[in-house]
Amino acid sequence: MRHKDLRGFVKGGAMGWVESLTKDHPIPPFARMVQNVSLSSQKRRVVTSWLVVLGEFSVGVSLVLGLLTPVGLIVGFFLNFNYFLLAGLKDQGEQGQNLMMMLSSVVLFATGAGMTWGIDAALF
Repeated sequence: MRHKDLRGFVKGGAMGWVESLTKDHPIPPFARMVQNVSLSSQKRRVVTSWLVVLGEFSVGVSLVLGLLTPVGLIVGFFLNFNYFLLAGLKDQGEQGQNLMMMLSSVVLFATGAGMTWGIDAALF
């Protein structure tokens, strides 16, 4: 399965997909960390799912409104870097997307995005 099961995502529904990506992972310590932190119990699966949803939502709001843009870009980079590491070498289709979003985050951060238009420009 390549994409998240959105119907049950916030109930930990995508964790089967995450678990399949940790099998024979090219970076065993990363796979063990994901298994121990996110997959060890149903409660942790649900908490991880909610953290992903809230993280992606907050990054989206930050970038659309230009509110705390540098923080949103750093969090977005961190999320995409983890998705990149999780996909490993198995899912090449996902890798290009994650690399592109990480590069976009770096470019936007380096160019001071949010300081001309957006709430950051008005506040700072």
